[in-house]
Amino acid sequence: MNWLVDNNVPRGVTTLLLDLGHEVAEVRQALADNAPDSAVAAYAAAEGLVVVTHDRGLARRCLLAGTPHLWLRTREPQDRERIREALPAIEKAFAQGSVRVVASQRTLTAGMQSE
Repeated sequence: MNWLVDNNVPRGVTTLLLDLGHEVAEVRQALADNAPDSAVAAYAAAEGLVVVTHDRGLARRCLLAGTPHLWLRTREPQDRERIREALPAIEKAFAQGSVRVVASQRTLTAGMQSE
């Protein structure tokens, strides 16, 4: 999978995805530290990237645009480990056509759920 990691996600997530053989871009490098949500969502859609974010506004923008994204609802220093554990389920959900996967504490919900 190809990912676009938002500025508010710990860098350990980028490292994890790279270590597992995924293609990863970070918003701070691909766009700018202060890139607006609209630019992030548009870039991800144009490049075929899955957005990883803690930002509710960006997650909502991606959902409305049909841009695949992983919304980490709770900020935790363990994001790297949570994603490592859940990555097979995350990949399966996206492979089955989900636009959105929500990670809340230790649970994942795939699909088009309301917030």
